[in-house]
Amino acid sequence: MVYETGEIRRTDILAGLDAERRSLGVPSASGDVVVERSTDGLECRIVFASLPPEETNNLIRRELDAAVSGGYSLEWKYYGHDTPIDLPERLVAARFEAEDEEEVLVLPLDKASLAAFGDGGEHEIRIVREERDLVDYAEVSREIGRHNVEEERRALALKLKENSDEMSIHIAYVDGEPVACGRVYFRPGGPYAELAGGRTKTTHRRRGLFTALVASRLQEARDRGRTHAFVDALPTSAPILRKQGFQFVTRTQPFVFEQQR
Repeated sequence: MVYETGEIRRTDILAGLDAERRSLGVPSASGDVVVERSTDGLECRIVFASLPPEETNNLIRRELDAAVSGGYSLEWKYYGHDTPIDLPERLVAARFEAEDEEEVLVLPLDKASLAAFGDGGEHEIRIVREERDLVDYAEVSREIGRHNVEEERRALALKLKENSDEMSIHIAYVDGEPVACGRVYFRPGGPYAELAGGRTKTTHRRRGLFTALVASRLQEARDRGRTHAFVDALPTSAPILRKQGFQFVTRTQPFVFEQQR
């Protein structure tokens, strides 16, 4: 990896990000699209796409037809450097719902000072990899008003059961109560870690728990030999992460087609 004037070289990071995305699922025959499917078959996500404009609409229709016939929901994870450039407009025209745009941020772990993330005060952070501990994760999610909490819990339980080394869940406790949580993913053989799912109960915000959980996941990533950490950050968390050294590389936005059940 090349660094210039203290900044990451964006083209190198984007190439690494694309390699990670390509590894997440199964490529199409042409290799222009990579699809990731949930273990229960109820969800499908397009995690990588690099398409000629003249073929894009046909592919979108084909994926929608497959979702309808297969009875699963479909998410198209668009990144700012994907092609064609008007892919978001095409997805909306095809009845996908646009969700919140996020910033893709990256932190080189060899240059990260975890002390900069500070201390969340009197708390305990546990790394959990057992299904029984997901009750605490769901409690945090439910308190902040997340939808489909039980569906997410079941999906995470399947992930832990089948590929426990590829995901860790960190939960912060105060006086024995689960008050904040976050996930970290590790692709086998890859150099990166991906942070996701950072959440804090409304009763315990502004106490440093978000940054403490970021630090604990970064420490695990460093301990496991990862070189960089990625995160798709909403506007609420991006400024916090930027202050701690994360750097912007691109934007991402989910477009979702939900089945009528």
